[in-house]
Amino acid sequence: MSAQVAALALQNNAGGKGILLAGLPGVPPAEVVIVGAGVFGTHAARAFLGMGAHVTVLDTDLNALQRIYNLFPSLTTVVSNPYTLMRACSYADVLVSAVLVPGERAPLIITREMVRSMKPRALIIDASIDQGGCVETSRPTSHDQPTFIAENVVHYCVPNMPGVVGRTATYALTNAAFPYILEIVNKGVEAAITENPALAVAINTHRGKVVHLSLLFSISQGD
Repeated sequence: MSAQVAALALQNNAGGKGILLAGLPGVPPAEVVIVGAGVFGTHAARAFLGMGAHVTVLDTDLNALQRIYNLFPSLTTVVSNPYTLMRACSYADVLVSAVLVPGERAPLIITREMVRSMKPRALIIDASIDQGGCVETSRPTSHDQPTFIAENVVHYCVPNMPGVVGRTATYALTNAAFPYILEIVNKGVEAAITENPALAVAINTHRGKVVHLSLLFSISQGD
């Protein structure tokens, strides 16, 4: 969805710069910077490349960068640090923050100073907003009013991005969840948890006790 959102948000009628992601003959494509080479970053890269944008991916994990480069050799990979982040922000037409630390608040890695260095009316998609956001200037928005402008940069910070494609999202979630539901029905809860590690690590509470580490962390932090 990040590429779909970006394509619309870059249009003049949406307050954007009036950029076509793919460009045209004689007109270069949009510069898309994705911070984070995990699941979200990988699928975002695939979508943006498919729409013809030039994509740069930053991550602190060399193995993650190698993995995404092996999938998409046409993109550019850069080791993430404050210097490379600042440089990437300065030329990005679209910046996608896709950093997740399981069980913790998303780290603030894009500072207000970095946002100020961006092109006027460039676009930030803070996909980490569900965990607090990775951009200092971010704040949660809604599907009705998905964007706001801070430091002359358009921000899209909608939690639960798939909410506006409810039909597709529902089918996707059902397809992924159904095998586990069926296993619980056929084996019973206790047996399913015991025999399937994927189910075991997904349990939040069991027999009246909090058992998931991320929830325990949140409780200890008073969230």
